[in-house]
Amino acid sequence: MLSRRTPRDIPLRFDDGFRTVIATITSIPFLALALLGIRLDRGFEITSPELIFAGVCGSFAVFFIVYLVWTHRIFSRTPAEELKLIAATQSRQRPSGYARALGVQSAESFAMMAAFAALAVAIAAAIVGARSGGIWLTALVLLTVGLAWATVAYAFALRYLRLNAVGETIEFDIREDPGFPEFLSMGIMVSAIGAMSAGTPRTSASLTAVRVHTSLSFAFNALIIAMTVSLIATLVAGAAA
Repeated sequence: MLSRRTPRDIPLRFDDGFRTVIATITSIPFLALALLGIRLDRGFEITSPELIFAGVCGSFAVFFIVYLVWTHRIFSRTPAEELKLIAATQSRQRPSGYARALGVQSAESFAMMAAFAALAVAIAAAIVGARSGGIWLTALVLLTVGLAWATVAYAFALRYLRLNAVGETIEFDIREDPGFPEFLSMGIMVSAIGAMSAGTPRTSASLTAVRVHTSLSFAFNALIIAMTVSLIATLVAGAAA
């Protein structure tokens, strides 16, 4: 999924590791605000655990938003032929230094990172959520878990795009050459219901990628989303009590 860039290869903005670094840097101030106890709204009366949880959860949400919006704008606005050349270059190269530093060297590792972030949010909500916070805490949990789910879909959309660019064919029932939106549709469908109706893998490597994606998404949907729904019910009940 992630690529190593040299000056004559691809623009830096296409490097997934670079976008991950920038998204991480962007999210840090939100965590720092919470840890320092700075309140943006004086009407909020929250105890320290809830404040810390809000900062951690909010920083995850900001990270996912920055990464997803940036990724979508870059890859969806690039012409299909140009994007195919960039994707092929990325597929053949080693992970970038940014990616290796963060430990997200593939679609699978990036998806696992997003899943663990969602799991951490769910566990933290179980520990501190029932004490106070109510609706705002519930909304924050929902937002963060939803963004983590979307990140898994985007990570594998990029994986499918790059596999297809080097001959590991994924066929779509359209006349035009597939662009990023087609691979994103496939990623969303596999994440949601394990369906491959958007695209059909025609090689062993592309089919293996779909199998891994399906397995990770099943675990995410079955464990994390189910846990989140249960926690939300607890949060709402605690707020109403």
